[in-house]
Parts: sequence; C-alpha cells; structure tokens
Amino acid sequence: MLDLVRAHRAPCTVDQLAGETGQHPNTVREHLEALVAAGLLEAAAGAPAGDGRRGRPAKRYRPAGQPLEAPGYAALAGVLAAEVARLAPDPAAAGAEAGRRWARRAVVAPAGPVSAEDARRRVLAELDDLGFAVAPAPAAESSGGAEPSGRRVRLVACPLLAAAKDQPAVVCSVHAGLVEESLKLLGHPGLRARLEPFAEPGACVLTIGTA
Repeated sequence: MLDLVRAHRAPCTVDQLAGETGQHPNTVREHLEALVAAGLLEAAAGAPAGDGRRGRPAKRYRPAGQPLEAPGYAALAGVLAAEVARLAPDPAAAGAEAGRRWARRAVVAPAGPVSAEDARRRVLAELDDLGFAVAPAPAAESSGGAEPSGRRVRLVACPLLAAAKDQPAVVCSVHAGLVEESLKLLGHPGLRARLEPFAEPGACVLTIGTA
C-alpha cells in the first residue's frame, strides 16, 4: 500500500486506492491509518468536490517526508540477503537462524512470568517499533473461534522492503525467526509464528498461535 501511494504524484483517497487494489475501502483505510500512525504517510482533508455534494471532503493520503528505508542500509541488506541465498544450502533456514540470533541480542528476558497474550503484544510492539506498521486484521478474519494469541495481524510496511521483495526466502525468514525466538525468550516456546509474505496487496500477514 505504501508503494502504491508513493507511485501517485498527487495525494490519494481511500476510494481511489480501493479501486486500484480491488480491496474493500475499510481494509484500505485500516492499512492507510496504520501507515499514518507509523509516520510513513500523512493525511489531510481534501478540497471540497465542487459538484454540489454535501458531507466532509475525503481524506487524502501522501508519503511522509522521510523515506521508509535508509538507502545505504537497505542496499547493504539486499547484498547480504543475496549472498546468503547464493551460499547457504538452505537460505530460509539460514535466515531463520539469523532472526533467532537477532532476538537473543534484542530481547530482555522478563523478571517474572508473562502471559501468552502479553508476550504476543510485546512482540507486535517490537515489530511496530522496527517499522513494520502492525495493523489488526478485520474481526471476521481474526475470530473464527481462535484464541486471542492466534489472531492474525497485517504488517503493512517493511523496513527492508526492497530486500524482502528480491530475496523473500531469506529476509522474511529472518523476520519469522525473530518473532518465534522472541516468544520463546518471553517464556512461550509453544507459541508459533506463521508469516505469509506479501499475502495481500500492500501487506504481509502474521499469525501467532499454538502449534
């Protein structure tokens, strides 16, 4: 979704983007508002239509001033991911192990017990801080009798988007390994993360639940 907004020369409305992606306007709005909350997009009321219609002007979205990826680090990540894909016998396994090592460096073990739902919230907050712009999935998708820890969420931005598109087996496995090891370090090795790269236009889908 972020790439689509960036491709437009002028600010976009929800209806415009819904028409281009084929998604329901409510789904598009959720993606856009998550990107606004992450500081990646800016939103403002548009000018009145001028055709006599009443009501508030449609909100328009445009990229925020700073790019999502720092160009130097993004390029380096792409080169490293390509080398892992070229040299590793199992690039996805190598990526997952790198993600687990990342978690061991980044996650501080809790002083006391942490509930499964709190562990899930902490991991999603960490992903949000890293620039993934976590957005809740619609209730119809995230309920279905599943326990709270099994809810799906959308990741509507990626701090290494170019590398992930070029080498998804490596980069997306790093992110999946990061999530699973973080859950383990928070005391919940029974929780499993399932990451579906680019499962929707403008979003990956992450499910955290029991095996």
